[in-house]
Amino acid sequence: MLKNKVVSISILVLVVVIALVVMVTRLYQADNSTVVSALSKIGISKTIAPVIPDTTIALEPAITDSTDSTNNAISETSTTTTTSTTTSTSTTVAPAAAGNDASCIRLAQCQFASLNEVDFSRLQLESIDFSAATLIYSNFSSANLSSSQFIRADLRRVNFSGADLSGVDFTAAVMTDTNLEGANLTGAIFCDVDLTTVTGTNEAQMSKIKKFKSKVNTYCP
Repeated sequence: MLKNKVVSISILVLVVVIALVVMVTRLYQADNSTVVSALSKIGISKTIAPVIPDTTIALEPAITDSTDSTNNAISETSTTTTTSTTTSTSTTVAPAAAGNDASCIRLAQCQFASLNEVDFSRLQLESIDFSAATLIYSNFSSANLSSSQFIRADLRRVNFSGADLSGVDFTAAVMTDTNLEGANLTGAIFCDVDLTTVTGTNEAQMSKIKKFKSKVNTYCP
């Protein structure tokens, strides 16, 4: 009877031991760190291979900037504004006709100048020297020509109507059909001028022209 119990207990212990061995073996094969640590204490060692996580590195696609950078060259134009200051003087340059020398007015020296058909009307032209100049069909109406000189000038068909001709020297000028209507002729000199060809004059005007008289004759110097 006792013997049978001992046998039964032995078989049970054996089964339990076998089960434990099987379980330990499986855990050992599974690299359980707790089992390995316990086994190492009793002299059984095993190197546990480190577990490397499966990490997938996702490469981002390269971003290409499809927009072309265009450098716009900006041209800055300096606008230079030039202010022309005109000083008012008694002499103003007349509008010049093609092929004439009207610029001589600035210097008050227009001797031998070609000034045909130039409009000098209403200009301030005191003391300008027009000696020997050609002024055919030019217009001096209402201009101020006091003390100017037209010695030997060609004044055919020139318009002096309403002009100030006081003290002007017309010596030897050609004055065919020259218009002197309403002009101020005070002290004007007409030596060697054929006044019969001049138009627009009257006795009151002609009485004011300068005359060079001797005891007997009127003469020109």
